[in-house]
Amino acid sequence: MTYQPMKICVLNLSGNVGKTTLAAHLLGAFRPLAKIISVESLNYGDATDIASLNVEELKASRFRDIYREMMMTDDLIVDVGASNIGAFLDELMKYRSAIGEFDLIVIPTVPADKQQKDTITTIEWLHKLGFDGDKVRVVFNQHQGADTIDITYAHVLGYALGAGQKKACWTPAPVVHANDIFELVKTTRMTVGELATDPTDWKARRNQAKLDNDMHALNLAMDSQIAHDLAHAAYANLQQANRDLFSPYVPKAKK
Repeated sequence: MTYQPMKICVLNLSGNVGKTTLAAHLLGAFRPLAKIISVESLNYGDATDIASLNVEELKASRFRDIYREMMMTDDLIVDVGASNIGAFLDELMKYRSAIGEFDLIVIPTVPADKQQKDTITTIEWLHKLGFDGDKVRVVFNQHQGADTIDITYAHVLGYALGAGQKKACWTPAPVVHANDIFELVKTTRMTVGELATDPTDWKARRNQAKLDNDMHALNLAMDSQIAHDLAHAAYANLQQANRDLFSPYVPKAKK
């Protein structure tokens, strides 16, 4: 797919769904020209600490500045934290034309019942604000185990088959699997993709550390190899989820 500048908003009324993690590793890492605005009063760090990402921190109370950035910047990711989501949506009601600035709304959800119910409420809010359902996408985050997403995210996908059918674009469904790397990568100042493609030969580093009897270097090499392996699997998953997220929605033909 040809790279196109886009204005993307990542939000959910609920916290603990991985908004900032996905803004950095699912979106920002694949959009190297994009600027990220982190709208948050709490929990700064995940995206701002990554060296290769262009991140600015603003609170929802500075919505005029955010809106000006939305009008000026064609390639933009706005990551709205849970502590600012209420104020952000209130501001959108005041500046109605701001709604039309966004090309895509990304709503991460996770298996927990509360977060799934909050995801449904978020979609309903966006619908009432006037967002086109074709611009609203749900990312099924932290999926794990053998169960299909229909079982793991039963609340959200049940809603998708009923009242929410036209309030979001559901196909194909972007799925991001649970992986310890999303916690480990925070100390590296790198994206998961950068860590996965790091060419360092950690086995050679490990062997050298053994010869030098350098336990610090040995532990670093072992930890880095573990992180690299986890990142490799996660990056393949993120690539697929990114393709699914930006694939055009094609309605199924009626029988």
